[in-house]
Amino acid sequence: MVQSVDRAMIILDCLKESPKGLGVTDLSKKLGVAKSTVHRLLSTLEKHRYVKKVNNEGIYQLGLKFLEMNHAVMENMNIVELAHPILDELTKTVAEITHLVMLENFELVYIDKVESTSTIRIYSQTGRRAPMHCTGVGKAMAAYFPEKKLERFFSHTDWKAFTPYTITKEEDFRAELDRIREKGYSLDDEEHEEGIRCVAAPVFNHQGEVQYAISATGPTNRMNNKRIEEIIPLVKKAAYKISKAIGY
Repeated sequence: MVQSVDRAMIILDCLKESPKGLGVTDLSKKLGVAKSTVHRLLSTLEKHRYVKKVNNEGIYQLGLKFLEMNHAVMENMNIVELAHPILDELTKTVAEITHLVMLENFELVYIDKVESTSTIRIYSQTGRRAPMHCTGVGKAMAAYFPEKKLERFFSHTDWKAFTPYTITKEEDFRAELDRIREKGYSLDDEEHEEGIRCVAAPVFNHQGEVQYAISATGPTNRMNNKRIEEIIPLVKKAAYKISKAIGY
């Protein structure tokens, strides 16, 4: 019984790697078992819609059942629950507050945070909203927008200057996004609030899209250039771990 399950899983893996499909003979060679065994396993998988026959020559592909399974997994996945331990580890390492944000109608929503033990605290709270153009997390997400979505974002933003360092022109913002894509992280260099700097990185979902981002934030007296350089790879690594956890 266990051997049959194991072989069925191997068949599914083989079909996953062969989008055009495979026949019984090909699968028999890959598994090193008789064609009759492969046919029996395929019949069971087809019955439950995990594979489908695509022509009269006996070519099989993955079935629609996987779309249902994928939808169920995505519906039940709790990004905060998955990300929180990773944020907690990041906070302990960098000794600064960390945030997880999501995008909603070209506006950021802070959905989780982990406080640091530093004596100087930064006020923030989950549920808080912020614009994209002046935050590290916002820029980290915008950098991976498709062009049409980026144009919609530009049409929605008012380019409000929160500090003397806020980017307020589309051409400057586009140049910033080019740098972010090249480096894989973004900075908020007192652009939203004077005296505050942060390092941010995008979080990719199972479709390779950016719906979330994380950041490590601290006051400028601690977040000097040397410290920023130390924190950058740690934030990128944490963002990658979260991305993997949600299927990237």
